[in-house]
Amino acid sequence: MFLMRFVELYEPYLFFKGIYDDINTEKLRMATREGGIETDVFYFDPKVIDWEDYFMNIHFPGLIKYVFK
Repeated sequence: MFLMRFVELYEPYLFFKGIYDDINTEKLRMATREGGIETDVFYFDPKVIDWEDYFMNIHFPGLIKYVFK
């Protein structure tokens, strides 16, 4: 039962044929660097996210806590 619910939740994402990119985010980051805006206040770089840590310690535990209980 648990596994089937898990498959149902993730099915749309697993078979989605779209392509994601971060071109607009990168343009915004470049504009903040060039415009003299304080990048330490508005800092966001998706390349530095530790995705394995995020999924294992935040996403999956939250999913189990709020969806399966």
